[in-house]
Amino acid sequence: MNWPDSRCLVTGGAGFIGSHLVDELLRLGAKVRVVDDLSRGKRENIAHFFDQIEFLKGDLAEKSVAIEALRDIDICFHLAAVVGGVEFMNSHPAEISKNLSIDRNVIDGFRRIDAERLLYTSTACTYPTSLQEEADIPALKEEDAFKYGVRPDSFYGWTKIMGEVTCRAYHDAYGMRISIVRPFNPYGPRDYFDPDSSHVIPALIRRALRHEHPFLVWGDGEQSRAFQYVTDVVGAFPLAVDLLTNADPVNLGTSDVVKIRDLAKLILDLVGYKTSIQFDSSKPQGVRCRKADTMKSMSQLGWRPEVYLKEGLKRTIDWYLASGKSS
Repeated sequence: MNWPDSRCLVTGGAGFIGSHLVDELLRLGAKVRVVDDLSRGKRENIAHFFDQIEFLKGDLAEKSVAIEALRDIDICFHLAAVVGGVEFMNSHPAEISKNLSIDRNVIDGFRRIDAERLLYTSTACTYPTSLQEEADIPALKEEDAFKYGVRPDSFYGWTKIMGEVTCRAYHDAYGMRISIVRPFNPYGPRDYFDPDSSHVIPALIRRALRHEHPFLVWGDGEQSRAFQYVTDVVGAFPLAVDLLTNADPVNLGTSDVVKIRDLAKLILDLVGYKTSIQFDSSKPQGVRCRKADTMKSMSQLGWRPEVYLKEGLKRTIDWYLASGKSS
């Protein structure tokens, strides 16, 4: 792509991943429009580049908002979705079902304006729970999401499966050039630290900096994840737009996992808070193990993560402290 001549839309561009993607697109020289209803995204995430973008506040579940946002756009990076931590996703299925309307409006609106390319942001939550129930499991390959029967671990995963299917249908029916990425557990600055909807890393960082006692970790601590620093994740998005346009998903992750008990210890060490850890198995903990096969991302995108977990956690903690939200 000739990025300096490209007019890009980032849906959900005031959110955690979306705002970092805008940083990357501006670095490439692209012209950027952001649409966000600010229900989860924040103005402070886009304040540092607000004078360099066009911003539209609106709810993409409304068809008219999607049409207006897509006007005169060449490339659409679609990230907008209703999402939260594991407890939120288990307890708010009706809210999450809104993703079906959002995706349909954006994808169909993209077809109507005949824009160049669309990137759909899916999720690792699309994979069947049956492939993630043991500690020592093979890394998840892209085809595994459908190969063994579709059974994601949450209603959010179901909405993203339907989004992927819609992308495939529109690609096959209209020849639309669509990329699909499945990020695995992204984290970093601007992540969501709200205790009601945060994922595990921001939740643990917030509680460690507040010296909470007892220091509770959801589950038994033996569940494991492969985490990705956010700038590594968004760095792959333009590559996917360039190189994968057949609505064939690609993992953005790693097979290097860490147990949640070890993650908690590492965060406590980095914060400098010495305390015992208590595990609460009555709380939801998600699947036992989740890690990505990266053969496709390496071979077809030439992409691999560069920021190791310890360094990424340091950067995230430093950002959170500097933001003044830790007090």
